Amino acid sequence: MLFELTFGTDIQLTPLEKEMLLLANEGMFSKEISEKLNISVHTVNRHRQNILEKLQVGNIVEAIAFAKRMRVIG
Repeated sequence: MLFELTFGTDIQLTPLEKEMLLLANEGMFSKEISEKLNISVHTVNRHRQNILEKLQVGNIVEAIAFAKRMRVIG
């Protein structure tokens, strides 16, 4: 799903990034997400960093709030 920031930059999150945001929103930590998705903690952390960069936020809590406001996640 594409959405537009106020300064006009298109950002697209991958399905995995969206799923990771949803799991983080449920209170799961990187280790728990890695076990659920059967990927390494390092991979989870890399995807989390990509999410922060794409959404231009400082932490996962801000990313979740932003994604909710933009209706990327519920």
